[in-house]
Amino acid sequence: MAGVVFAMTLVALGWILGRHHDSDYNPYQVIKGYEGSRHAFLVKSAEVSVKMTDLAIEALKNKDIKKAVEDCKTAIDIFPIDAKPYILLTKLYLMTGQERNMYDVLTLAGNSYPNFDNIVAIIDDENLDKIPLEVPQDNVYLANFSEDKSTAISFMFDDGEANVYHALPTFEKYGYRATIPVVAAFVADKSNDPFWGSWAEWRDAASRGFEIANHSMFHRNSKDLHGSDFDVAIDQARDVIAKNTGASVTSYVFPHDSYTDEAVQRALMTHKAIRTPAFLHAIYNREVDVVIGGPHVSVETGERLVDIGIKRNLWLIAKCHGVTDRKTMRSFKSITPEFLESYLNYIHSKSDQVWVDTFYHVFEYMSERAHTTIDTKSFTDHSMDFILHSDQNQATMARPLTVIVKMPAGVKIESAQSSGGHRLKAWACAQDKVCVDVDAYDENIHLQWSHP
Repeated sequence: MAGVVFAMTLVALGWILGRHHDSDYNPYQVIKGYEGSRHAFLVKSAEVSVKMTDLAIEALKNKDIKKAVEDCKTAIDIFPIDAKPYILLTKLYLMTGQERNMYDVLTLAGNSYPNFDNIVAIIDDENLDKIPLEVPQDNVYLANFSEDKSTAISFMFDDGEANVYHALPTFEKYGYRATIPVVAAFVADKSNDPFWGSWAEWRDAASRGFEIANHSMFHRNSKDLHGSDFDVAIDQARDVIAKNTGASVTSYVFPHDSYTDEAVQRALMTHKAIRTPAFLHAIYNREVDVVIGGPHVSVETGERLVDIGIKRNLWLIAKCHGVTDRKTMRSFKSITPEFLESYLNYIHSKSDQVWVDTFYHVFEYMSERAHTTIDTKSFTDHSMDFILHSDQNQATMARPLTVIVKMPAGVKIESAQSSGGHRLKAWACAQDKVCVDVDAYDENIHLQWSHP
């Protein structure tokens, strides 16, 4: 019965988006003769993309989900502005439980100009709740995020526009910090540049806890670089940023989110973290990066993404550019100061569930977590002993890891301390869970409690 309902729902979705008929169609061959005129090429590409979406709908009516997916991907590849294939593909992945693929569609859509509000709106809680979410079975385990928050959000303002510097007090108002990947050669010499931020401003931002990341020397596409080109694009840019901000540069962000294997290897030679899906998914497969901004991303859509992050334990990387009013926007998908204020206010209203921090700080936690195991030494009615081990032969942690211990409801924590002699932060993080922040490897952690 469930299969019948699923098939009927997909067919209904097809009828909502439109109908067409055709089966043997080569879209790339159709647009091939139009490259000589930009206008004609765009018009024909849009027409062909619509045709491919219609073919995807036809495939759905025939219950050929594989073909429907491929047709949607082709429609997006040919003309990535129309929202229909994104909507259809998002719903297909959602209803077939392919959650990771669904998030990848959101990332893809964010990098172009479809109506993002309509794409996110198709993600409903009813179908999300049907997708199994892994629940730890052990009595002692590592929290997904610091202090057992349900989701983490890292704001990244690519390029380093001056208006981003002027928006930093909005983050500080809520106790948050963001990451600003700057293009080293674009940074202005003076603080009154109408577009680019200055070294004085980014040095001040770094001193206030904001992360200044490396976004290359000249913003060239890494696919056009080879060999010694990376000495300037990556290494020299890093040195320039570090010298002028007085802060270490640990994260690299590829211009245009475009890179090759060679570029990735070179960036990781001098940086601890890079913003690429494969690198981040290796430490946490529920990382989702998506562009926040532009006329088709409302505050309500941003809030919906936060709610999905809480529900599905996501690390959301909110990729932004400028913070400016609509009339003076010059960068890719900017946000307004009003948008930022409203969005951060909403996030702050859920501060018990949301961890907001810089890209590298969240990465540090996630990376340590991925390489850590727990060795439980003893567990009695009133106490337990455990040790954290790292497979990277680390002796100290960059930041504490939150360990969760399942407990009977209502227990009172008496003490939590390490064999090194220092007390640890421990608290009841739920009715039946106790959280402990551990800041060192290979030390015995002793936790003691009493029953009501």
